[in-house]
Amino acid sequence: MRFETYHHQKTEEDIIAYWKKNKIIEKLREKNKSGKKFYFLDGPPYTSGKFHLAHAWNYALKDMVLRYQRSKGRNVWDRNGFDMHGLPTAHKVMAKHKLETKEDIESFGLDKFINECIKFSTDMAKIMTEDLVRIGTTFDLSNPYMPIKSEFMEGEWQLIKTAYEKDRLYYGEKVLTWCQNCETALAKHECEYETVTDKSIFVKFKLNSKKGTNSKEDCQNNEHVIVWTTTPWTIPYNLGVMVNPKLDYLKVKVWDESKEGKKSNEEIWYLSKALAGIVCGAVANKKMKVLEEFKGDHMEGWGYTHPFNNFISKYAELKKDHPNVHTVILNEQYVDTTAGSGLVHTAPGCGPEDQEACKPYNIPPFNNLQENGYFPVSMGKFSGLRAKVDDPKFTEALKDEGALIEITDVEHEYPHCWRCHKPVVFRITYQWFFKIEDIKQKIIEENSEVLWVPETALNSYESWVGNLKDNSISRQRFWGTPLPIWKCGNKDCKEIKVIGSREDIKSNGAKVPENLHIPWIDDVKFDCPKCKSKKSMLRVPDIIDVWVDAGTASWNCLDNDPKLIEEWFPADAILEAKEQTRLWFSMLSICSYLRFDKKSFKNVYVYGMLNDIAGKKMSKSIGNIISPYELIDKHGVDVLRYYMCQNNAGQDINFSWDECKTKARQVQILWNLHKLLINLSKENELNPFKLDEKLMNNLMSLEEKYIVSKLNSTLKTVDKLFETYELDSTIQPLEELYLELSRTYVQLVREKSSIGSKEDKELCAYTIAKVLLDFLKVFSIISPFITEAIYLNIKEEFGLKEESLSHFSFPKFDENKIDLELEQNIEGFKRLSQAALNAREKARLGVRWPIKELVVVSKKDNMIKSAEMLRNLLKKHINAKEISVLESLPGVKVSVKPEASMIGKSFGAKSPNIMKVVNSTSAEDIVNSLGKDGYFNIEIEIESKKEEIRLTQDMLVVEREVPELYIESETKGALVYLNTERSEELEAEGFAREVMRKVQTLRKNAGLEKTDSIILHLKCSEAMKKSLDPFEKDISEKVGAEKLVIAFTDAAKKHGFKEDFKVKKEEFTASFDKV
Repeated sequence: MRFETYHHQKTEEDIIAYWKKNKIIEKLREKNKSGKKFYFLDGPPYTSGKFHLAHAWNYALKDMVLRYQRSKGRNVWDRNGFDMHGLPTAHKVMAKHKLETKEDIESFGLDKFINECIKFSTDMAKIMTEDLVRIGTTFDLSNPYMPIKSEFMEGEWQLIKTAYEKDRLYYGEKVLTWCQNCETALAKHECEYETVTDKSIFVKFKLNSKKGTNSKEDCQNNEHVIVWTTTPWTIPYNLGVMVNPKLDYLKVKVWDESKEGKKSNEEIWYLSKALAGIVCGAVANKKMKVLEEFKGDHMEGWGYTHPFNNFISKYAELKKDHPNVHTVILNEQYVDTTAGSGLVHTAPGCGPEDQEACKPYNIPPFNNLQENGYFPVSMGKFSGLRAKVDDPKFTEALKDEGALIEITDVEHEYPHCWRCHKPVVFRITYQWFFKIEDIKQKIIEENSEVLWVPETALNSYESWVGNLKDNSISRQRFWGTPLPIWKCGNKDCKEIKVIGSREDIKSNGAKVPENLHIPWIDDVKFDCPKCKSKKSMLRVPDIIDVWVDAGTASWNCLDNDPKLIEEWFPADAILEAKEQTRLWFSMLSICSYLRFDKKSFKNVYVYGMLNDIAGKKMSKSIGNIISPYELIDKHGVDVLRYYMCQNNAGQDINFSWDECKTKARQVQILWNLHKLLINLSKENELNPFKLDEKLMNNLMSLEEKYIVSKLNSTLKTVDKLFETYELDSTIQPLEELYLELSRTYVQLVREKSSIGSKEDKELCAYTIAKVLLDFLKVFSIISPFITEAIYLNIKEEFGLKEESLSHFSFPKFDENKIDLELEQNIEGFKRLSQAALNAREKARLGVRWPIKELVVVSKKDNMIKSAEMLRNLLKKHINAKEISVLESLPGVKVSVKPEASMIGKSFGAKSPNIMKVVNSTSAEDIVNSLGKDGYFNIEIEIESKKEEIRLTQDMLVVEREVPELYIESETKGALVYLNTERSEELEAEGFAREVMRKVQTLRKNAGLEKTDSIILHLKCSEAMKKSLDPFEKDISEKVGAEKLVIAFTDAAKKHGFKEDFKVKKEEFTASFDKV
């Protein structure tokens, strides 16, 4: 055989070499090229280096789709791709050359920096390609799509140009999340929320006017509005205070009080009624007296003086043109009483919600943070401080101004940069945006025909898209696809030109650079068609958001070729982790709709996140990351794929080494099955694949019909699951099939396959071969290495033609061979068999010792049918002379008691009534109901009202007193009773079976093959000889004895093999020679 033993690492490497040498996948692509087209769009992994375990999970699932679709004869578009632009690569190159800022990069040389980025990302792509080969994926790895290629960037440019032509691209000023570490704007989908503990502060703003919209009161010197914030760095940018017009607010007097009762520091505070007690008492430790209560709209227009008014001159400038600056404004949407004071610190330059709330009051956004997050010189004493990082210094400044009330810890969700994982801040910045808010409903409607697995992913997707704002697509970095927008540099001219291709550059009279990246693209200058200035049109300095790279993959994977797009687009399937619902999936939809006005994919499979066994996210900082190679080295790729891909769609997986070990043991069972087939065929000198199929089908008994039915029903089920992308659900039925083949069918025919007739042995080999090969064809989709190794052994042994399992079509099921009733009966048979074996164990009676009778007691139709239909099979399997099926066993005394703790837990105060009824009810009635229905209904009366109560099995304690000769054992839906009565005949047969087993062991120890015949002399007592004589023929057949002598004297001559042994107290001597 090609593979005598299975060593996963060596076997897998040999299989990879075999596939490569014989061009297995290339030949399959050629074979299927005229088949129905199937476009699988590979979500591009970032070129960060060696795969982590989640990468391996991702591509194992993807490969299942590719392999299945090819097995159905489809022409599969299977090009892989990579995500390469963006900050991770830029940071790696910066770290290598000790660069910290954009200025450092420019000093280093933009051309050198970009070339270093290209080299790093392509080197990493090569490493990841090796990983893709190692885990057995069948993607076409020869020409991956890469965003760094000019053709790809043109595909993005075409999107930008199309969006511009459709009036869906604009330049605007907005408050955006900003990564000061990466020095660039972030879109909503680029923020990852983490639970953090921050210092929150309660602050008082001193009122200077109460002459507002709804009040004309005089303002005292010591009146304050109380606000709360978790971002102290935003206080310098505060321009308003929000209140909810419909909430109740209080005017309260607060003061400090000494132990002697002396009052000091009296002030008037305004805050919500719901939170006043907590803020004044628990937080500020003040005494409080309510002076007045009113609705929030009473405070609209009240003015206050900012604590930093004396050293931030910008406030006066803003107040001059915008009189509502530093006043109380109204908003229902963003003000509640879940935390804080009920008055919200409002900085319109530090949050889109704040900006929106301030618009009706003509309060402009104010935020002059630099790109690196530092406050500029114009911010006075705060100049040189950094947002978020220097929160304590802003808090200290408030304390110095007498505005700080208290500092408290707060646990909350805070956005972090998805790339560097640092907390983000907010900046008001001019960016380029996709205009999508008015079409997001159309995007959702376009998605209505898409199949989502699981369906919960659809809900997440629609919720995310439904809440999208216009997408900022420009980024202030160097490593990325340059934004293809040129603007006239003449200050009196606002001409804009959007370029969609290299051909556009040529047609506008410029030379196309070999590399479209910065800095070379910035050498391209155009004459302005509007003001006629020469070479005045310069490219804007931004790059495109890296997520737009990924969003254009649906046509860039097709080389942005109109003919290919017409033939293949949209993608038939995409498959990624659930976090991509808000990332790649939504960007695919947005980009596709902007360019083509239609969806970009038809089917989606979503899997979960990878955690450690305790449920914690795998992280380098925690030290709980597991490399895929750690799992591959221990158990192999097949186990990795088998274990990971069974996890429920959309659900997180808590990695378990124990479960991996279980899969490894099961894979070994599969290996042993094919060895069994080959050995069985060799021993009987037959080729199971050349046996007459019609004859074999006619010879089949219940055992064969069962496993063939199981095969066909499994094929039917799994085919449907694959077609509907329920990938995770395919594994269990396949696992059940091969375990049934090994544990049920092989066990049932063990005797028939060893000492049966020639036809019996042929039938067993034929059945195992048929089921095993069809199983391998399907299971190779999941675990391709061991299945291919097994197939190559079978191919070599039996002369099969196909070069590889993958060249077979998905096996067709035969509806006529599916017998679900038989499958159900076998399930009942297995339960009854196990119960009988449990009873034997209680009786300390091994299975070789026949029993007089097994009584099956059941009220369940399915169990009764199993026992009656498979009576002979059950007799044979458990070694019983008779099987009786009864509704009850005569002589069994039954009693039933209520399980007080369970009833009390479920029914509380009703429990005494329930237990009273149970105690007064016939035990037989309760047991009959439990046996038939699995529950027992009773009626109780409480306060003259009758109520029906359902009691389940765990609420009742059933005790049985069994007749002396019987041993009881229970299984779901039935009781079995083993008759322990012994007779001379039963004992004799038991001894005969034990002797057979012992001689077979001696043969094996002597190194004999199953096909070797022996001459056997068996010495025993004279009484035992009489007992064994009737079984002489059976013993001879079972142990392969051409001649057998049973005697109570020693053998007349010396034999080559001799051994003494005991069965119970009887002594035996076996002497034999090989014929």
